[in-house]
Amino acid sequence: MIKAVMIDLDGTLLNDDHKISDINKEVLKKLGAKGIKIFLATGRSYESMRPYHEELHLTTPAICYNGAKIIYPNGDEKEYPVKENSLKTLIEIAREYNTHLNLYQDEVWFSEDISNEETKLYIEISGLEPIKKDFDRLDNMYSTKLLYVGEHENLLRIEKEIKNRLGDSVYTTFSRPFFLEILDKNVNKGTAMKNIMEEESISLSQVIAFGDGLNDKEMIETAGMGVAMDGAFEELKEVADHVTISNNKSGVGEFLKKYL
Repeated sequence: MIKAVMIDLDGTLLNDDHKISDINKEVLKKLGAKGIKIFLATGRSYESMRPYHEELHLTTPAICYNGAKIIYPNGDEKEYPVKENSLKTLIEIAREYNTHLNLYQDEVWFSEDISNEETKLYIEISGLEPIKKDFDRLDNMYSTKLLYVGEHENLLRIEKEIKNRLGDSVYTTFSRPFFLEILDKNVNKGTAMKNIMEEESISLSQVIAFGDGLNDKEMIETAGMGVAMDGAFEELKEVADHVTISNNKSGVGEFLKKYL
């Protein structure tokens, strides 16, 4: 018996216009009326994901930054940021590879360059506005997560460099081929989902999880049923129990209609 549905946003619940389809909204509303709890789990900041949480009238905890921050309905929050020593090294690597880097503190997006194409792309996707900041002059040396933006091949080289210098002290993942995300070593969506399900007294075997990115891998593997989208990374499809149709065809809603 399914008691919870855990859903990624971009490339999964949202179509390519960053909207929730009527079919997805209708199905999730019906499931909620049946007592099935709906959760959103995204790499986005809380400010960027909040409009969707509110659009669906959810009262469940919101998993943001791939699990690095969890916001509860009563306003409480838990955060697991990347701290000073790792942060300094990650900033150095971005500069060495001349690659755009986003930092996040207290729901504020910082960047050293806010006029380049990478920034424009992220503004379009997230709906957020950046603050220009010299990373050598940060008031606080931490970041909820870090996001490198660039061509996939270059990001693969950066990921290798990060592992060479920092080993397992941070967690690296791709939410999209052009987004390399860096988190505290203990953070991922699967761990966040596991902790929240324990708090909700819901067995992981009673959870369906949907995703499309490599940042969804642990969540898809951990849930009782993991569902990858048609446009997902092949590596994610390989570990999923099912593959549904694309996000632009309301793949989440269509799968849930058939299964539940």
